Amino acid sequence: MPSKLLRNEKKPMEEYLIFAAIGGLLLLTLFVNSVAEAYEQKQRQIRIKILRIKLSLDELSELLDAIKSCDVSDSIRDLITNEIMSRLQKIQALDRHFRGIEALIKEASDEQEPAKKDENSLHVHNDAEFMKKMVLLRRLIKLFSSNNWYSKSNPKQRQECIFDLKLLRCEKIFQFYSDKAASDSEKGQYMVAREHYYYILHALKSSTITNNARVIELIEQAEFMMAEMKIKLTKKSTPNPNKEKPEATEEPAPQSSPS
Repeated sequence: MPSKLLRNEKKPMEEYLIFAAIGGLLLLTLFVNSVAEAYEQKQRQIRIKILRIKLSLDELSELLDAIKSCDVSDSIRDLITNEIMSRLQKIQALDRHFRGIEALIKEASDEQEPAKKDENSLHVHNDAEFMKKMVLLRRLIKLFSSNNWYSKSNPKQRQECIFDLKLLRCEKIFQFYSDKAASDSEKGQYMVAREHYYYILHALKSSTITNNARVIELIEQAEFMMAEMKIKLTKKSTPNPNKEKPEATEEPAPQSSPS
């Protein structure tokens, strides 16, 4: 009888241990799943961040290649190359096993060496080249106006770059449209030439750097040339009183018939 009671007491104990083991396994499974989910979420966030940095790197690399055909200052080029390097290093810090990251860093390091500019491409020859340069300068101004920089560049330095870019934009506008105006003036198309100088004045006066000595000089030149085109246009439309009229040929007097 006592042995039977002892067996009955052991049975609930075994059941309790089984339930406890099952419960422990369930808790462990839930914990492992939560850890795995948290890890996957973190990795997903890292991949998204790397993707965003990579997309911005593509734009920076394109700009760096484009400025070789534009006479921007070396400080602008240096800031862009440093920013590319900083973003690549950020990717490496986020994922040490990112494929090809070491090769990309080496390539960026080589880009930090001074590049030779193509002197033939600095002068704008046609409308397509002019628009391409204007778009490039606008993109560079937008880039340096942003605060989303990984490299250690101080805001004052970026503001100086923005000023240089705006000044370069003014000079390119003056150079391109004054060349067109000169060409039209040689053809006697003074009205068209005057319109080119009018556009120069409008662009320069809305440049936000009108207090710069160089911009003031360009505005004065455009105003002078615009006035000169007006004078030429007036002379062209006014008949010259000193112009010799063709001499009238005298007709012979009619002879009277003999009566």
